[in-house]
Amino acid sequence: MPVTISDILTTKSLASATVIGGNDGENNPVSNVMIVEAPDVEQWINPHEILITSLFGFDKLSKHDIANFMNTLHRYACSGLIVKTSRFVEKIPQQIITMCNEFSIPLIEIPGQTKYSDLLFQIMQLLFNEKNLLLDQYKKINQKFVNMAIHGSSMQTIVDLLDSLINHTVMIFRIQNHQEILLTCSRKDNLDYQRVNFDQRTALPQKAYTNYDYFQAPLNVSNAHQLIVKIPQNKADDLYLGIIVHQKGIRDVDFMAIENAVNFTQMEALKQAAIKQSMRAYANDIIDDLINGKIATKEQFNTTLSHFHLSATARYRIIVIQANVDHSLATEYFSDYPKAADQVISLFKQYWPDTIYRIRQNRVILIIPNSPSNIKQIKKQLTSIVHHLKRQRHCAFQVGISEPCLPETFKTYAEQSLKTVQIASNLYQDSFIFSFNDLGFYRFLLNITNPQQLRSFVPEELMELYQNKPELYKTLRVYLENNQNAKESANILFIHPKTMSYRLAKIKERMGINYDDVDETFRISVGIRILAILNNENIQGVDTFDNI
Repeated sequence: MPVTISDILTTKSLASATVIGGNDGENNPVSNVMIVEAPDVEQWINPHEILITSLFGFDKLSKHDIANFMNTLHRYACSGLIVKTSRFVEKIPQQIITMCNEFSIPLIEIPGQTKYSDLLFQIMQLLFNEKNLLLDQYKKINQKFVNMAIHGSSMQTIVDLLDSLINHTVMIFRIQNHQEILLTCSRKDNLDYQRVNFDQRTALPQKAYTNYDYFQAPLNVSNAHQLIVKIPQNKADDLYLGIIVHQKGIRDVDFMAIENAVNFTQMEALKQAAIKQSMRAYANDIIDDLINGKIATKEQFNTTLSHFHLSATARYRIIVIQANVDHSLATEYFSDYPKAADQVISLFKQYWPDTIYRIRQNRVILIIPNSPSNIKQIKKQLTSIVHHLKRQRHCAFQVGISEPCLPETFKTYAEQSLKTVQIASNLYQDSFIFSFNDLGFYRFLLNITNPQQLRSFVPEELMELYQNKPELYKTLRVYLENNQNAKESANILFIHPKTMSYRLAKIKERMGINYDDVDETFRISVGIRILAILNNENIQGVDTFDNI
């Protein structure tokens, strides 16, 4: 407990002292003692100091000057004023007494024979003893946390220890959608955190013995609030320590325990993150070997399946999901936004709890049970996932689905799902969910290892139009994509319908195309799709999960 004015009054030097004003401030904390030589205290005063003065020169001050002096003491939270009388003043001015009463600044009168040296020594002795007690208390508290860490700390042991030290409910939580998501709590039956108005939190001023950001949030119950401390972290996640405070407040000494708890929570979070990262890296290496067919022996293969709780005779599907931002593949999306990757995994596990996943910079690869076996139902669940992601992330998410497969064929079907999403992303820029069978005619592209081979499927007259008349080529592409609806195509191109008709006539003249010939328009449409793929250069026949 801090030294107060009441403690100061018990010293031997103040045995003959009289409190003549400001009695309401007897519990004011005292952190230091200073001697006043002149009224210019604003140049050096600090909060919670007790001042000693003989009021030398105060007899020459106006009432306005004295008022300024007293207002300065109040503004800087002066704890008390000790005045020696009979040397320079025989009576303390009534104005000082009145303002001490107003500001609850104890006014202590001492006789002229009291020595400043004795008074200073005894007050400083009190303060020094208090500092020693605080230091000893801090050492004991810190040792408790150190012992806890030595014997294996966790978030739960941290909140339990802090609760035992300060006798308040303690919790660690994250914030999601403006709500506290409880990670652990010292009292399992306590539901106060559900009534916290986190968005109404207010920052608390930093104290001399606090090093972190403190907040106070109201509870939807009377005479209670939550004291919140933000746990410093390098990662983006917000982690907080919360303390439910009812009628019994938090003592200054309690902050020693709280500061220690924050320190050890920070270390525990770093430890857990390092363990998680290490385990994920280990799992990633195994998954890479599994989907790239690099497991050398049958024994290793069975061990890997057992590690991920996979069955050699069960069927699975391999899903590849990527993000498309501003109509182009976001090549580092999931490394730039790790929370997005975590959200993908979380959503998948709502439908397939046993999902196996591999997060890369540009894609997330997932292995899910072929359940339900109906592809329509699987697409329905994936559609729900993609819609949720789009609402949260404001970009397009593109999904490729393999056919059902056994674990021993993961390599083939992993490449199948990868090629599916690659080819479909050249045909569609927005979100989509494509299975391998949805590619239809375009599945033949999977067997082409040299992109230049694709040129043989582009009609020569279309290639000539593409290279020499890009405006007419774009007109033809939009026209065929909109089922030869000239009016709708003109609106998309922002041109007059007559201009559209003129361009279509020019295209027919250059290419000799018959718009009514189904086979011919199909051949041209395929050529346009292939040109889009060649233009994007995003289809590589040798691509595997080793280099995506």
